[in-house]
Amino acid sequence: MTEENIRIMEQIYGVSMILIRGLFFGVFADLFINKESLSRSKNIVLSVIITIEGIVLFAIPYSTKGLYSIISLLTIIAVFYFYNQKILPHIIFVFFLWQNVFYVWHLINFAVFNSISDYVTAAIDYSREGAVENLWNWMFILMALQVVFLAVFLLLEYFVTRKICTVKYDMSWTEALYLSIFSAVSYIICYIIVEVMVVPLDKEVFVLLDEKQDLRFTLPILAVLIFIGEMSAIATWQRYRKLKEEDLRLQEQLQEQEFIRKKIEYTEKYHERIRTLRHDMAGKLMILKSFLEKDRIGDAKEFLGEMDIELSSEAMQYATNNPVTDAVINEVAAQAAGINCDFRADFLFPDDNGISALDMGIILNNLIDNALDGVLTVAEGDRYIRLIGEQKDNFYLIKIENSFDGKLKRGSDNSIISTKKMDSDADKHGLGLKSVMGIADKYLGAVDINSENKVFKVKVMLQKKN
Repeated sequence: MTEENIRIMEQIYGVSMILIRGLFFGVFADLFINKESLSRSKNIVLSVIITIEGIVLFAIPYSTKGLYSIISLLTIIAVFYFYNQKILPHIIFVFFLWQNVFYVWHLINFAVFNSISDYVTAAIDYSREGAVENLWNWMFILMALQVVFLAVFLLLEYFVTRKICTVKYDMSWTEALYLSIFSAVSYIICYIIVEVMVVPLDKEVFVLLDEKQDLRFTLPILAVLIFIGEMSAIATWQRYRKLKEEDLRLQEQLQEQEFIRKKIEYTEKYHERIRTLRHDMAGKLMILKSFLEKDRIGDAKEFLGEMDIELSSEAMQYATNNPVTDAVINEVAAQAAGINCDFRADFLFPDDNGISALDMGIILNNLIDNALDGVLTVAEGDRYIRLIGEQKDNFYLIKIENSFDGKLKRGSDNSIISTKKMDSDADKHGLGLKSVMGIADKYLGAVDINSENKVFKVKVMLQKKN
């Protein structure tokens, strides 16, 4: 092995490091971002772009220290700003994690291979022929081992992270900041340490590990602690999201129970009105019979007219072909009338559409509750709610729109929350729409929310189950 060959190997070594890092960027991104948001092909393209940037900077015959991190971060931000802003928090966190795990390896690698290199160079007898070639051979072996060590170390870190990150949750900016701060700080610390490891002086090179031998043991311990801290932060976030989802499911169950209770109460009141009407009817029929027996036809007609008015006032305004949706829509119609809101519904719910009446009732209850909240923000003359439900082939489509003041309140996760709730209970806001989205997912459907010109519109599409 000659010195010229070693110079070529140094170039191959540098490119190999960049290739391995670029590959693992895509691998780590796949741990946190689902394929619906970032497909495998797009993930590969992004990894290739970042790798090419690193190789180009490596090939420049000038110092580009620190530029790789800056340029790759700007590339990621630019790409996802235009491609999919929703996963910007995920990808920025992945970037800092990717940088962090590399510098953790770099600290361990520097301490371990510096010690090995010192041992090798001290063991060579330079008085013998071929000593220099022997030194070049050892340098080649050490560089090859470092490449293998990087690949094995990143693979180990990947498996540890995958073990901890079991679910690909959505990530808010607050969560991304919480997770990225640790990576960013540890990255800066590692970067500073690496910078002071070898310092060129006027006539010599200052090597920190030569002066501070104890750092050969301290640096690997520091690197491991940094990695453990990062994994602990991810594990804490995963636990938090799991508890949050369990709380959401609990709230949905409570909401379902409350819906059933309200509908039972409404049905009981309606049946009580029917029983009262039947009881009164018996007495009125006796009166009518008396009029007819005495040939008081005029009085009988007048009495029948009054009875028709009473019967009409007790009848349900909307018939949807289902008792559950009948109860929901007619109750809302009464509530809307109480706040001087123009409510109109064109809703039919056939029995054979493969959608649970309870699920449909919860969807309607949540959507209409939100609509009733919304119309309270405008003047009485401007209040209206329109509801449409229709079957289209294998799908059932629900559309509801209402007037509101044009102001939307959003939670920390950018979800829309009710405008009349108390701020002290902000964590439970928006459960209505989230519940609707959960049911839509259950039926392989979708929810579309739109607001413009002070009109709030929600469309829910449910797919019929076989």
